[in-house]
Amino acid sequence: MVASTDTKFYVHTNNNAPQLQNAYGCMIDVLDACLVNGFGSQTVATLTASGTTVTATYGSAHNYLQYQVIKLANANQAEFNGEHRILTVPDANTITFELAAVPSVTTATGTITSSLPSLGWLKPFSDTGKAAYRSANTLLASRPYLRVVDALDPAYNAAYAKYAKVGIVEDMTDIDAMLGVQSPFDTSNPNKNWVASGSGTSVINGWAKWYYARSNDWQVDANADTLSIVAGIRNWMLVGNQDCFYIFVNPTTNRNYKFPYGFGTFKNYLSSDMYPNFLAATLDYSSANAVTNKATLTCLASTVSQTLLLQRNSVNDATPQITANLISLFNKQTVCYSGSVDYFASYSLAGGRIFAPVIVLENGNLPRGQLSLINWLMQAKYDGIDNIFSDGGRGYFLISVTCAQGNNGAVILDLGGLI
Repeated sequence: MVASTDTKFYVHTNNNAPQLQNAYGCMIDVLDACLVNGFGSQTVATLTASGTTVTATYGSAHNYLQYQVIKLANANQAEFNGEHRILTVPDANTITFELAAVPSVTTATGTITSSLPSLGWLKPFSDTGKAAYRSANTLLASRPYLRVVDALDPAYNAAYAKYAKVGIVEDMTDIDAMLGVQSPFDTSNPNKNWVASGSGTSVINGWAKWYYARSNDWQVDANADTLSIVAGIRNWMLVGNQDCFYIFVNPTTNRNYKFPYGFGTFKNYLSSDMYPNFLAATLDYSSANAVTNKATLTCLASTVSQTLLLQRNSVNDATPQITANLISLFNKQTVCYSGSVDYFASYSLAGGRIFAPVIVLENGNLPRGQLSLINWLMQAKYDGIDNIFSDGGRGYFLISVTCAQGNNGAVILDLGGLI
């Protein structure tokens, strides 16, 4: 068997990757590239096979990472074309991958190109600074929209922190025509998440936010959104499949600990659950000059504030503003920050990483399901900022994240089977 290609990931250092910076619209650029369009086409100089192992050589640095999925096109021999997971990166100009069978020739011909294919999501509606994304998987029980507003609100100062306003929308007929349940939502103020109110430094702009440019990358700090923002590109990484994705963003330029955000379907435990959809965002409805908690889904503890938005509750009614906690069934104490502390034996003592699923806990005691792709690291991370590794025939990506109270940690992303 060859490596699976269902789960894909992208990083800001890939060739021709769109960049997050101190400018509105760049979050939509990243989402368009990764979810819908793909990016980074480049010419393959040579493509040679030894048995089922294929080596692709480039005339310059390809800037791919191990276990990324590429799409080959335009080879005259069809068995080389299609999606492949990179298994090794021998050097800056070379990658290898496996075919399911020995090809008909040892050296492929044609004007061969490779690119990073998208996750295959849909973008049914858009306007300037606005976009709506949706899974293309029609087998899902429900397929809500991720609505994104990544434009300067007239009441907000362009010099303040930058973020996209995001929300779950059950149905849409246009980018501004939203139907059914929304999350977050306030029945007394339907535009609370989308339209700013107030003025000056006390302006309140949005509720569920994906930050990508601010003065500090701590989720809890002494910095308001009114503080000055430096120019420059930000580190980001996006991982996902046809059902869900996570985007990890460092909103500053001087560090590499990222805010983890995400959207999509989780693995539901309840057979009657027809709406197992989530949104991970910074939930913050406060004035721009306020010093508030920017916590995202890394604040993994059953007694800490609700950190995950759900489309609907477990009985599928239309109650607005459903939130859930994130826990691990292996928690040894009340508060647990993923990858921050050795809750079990350290890596050196245990002889490996100890990680566990992330459970969606509704109403404080109902384990409604499990987040896909992402795992809770039960040890202090030991191996630098970010790290790609394999274990038990699967590929993993350890991503450094910033946790609540300034604790830095990490989560582990499952990239799928390698054999």
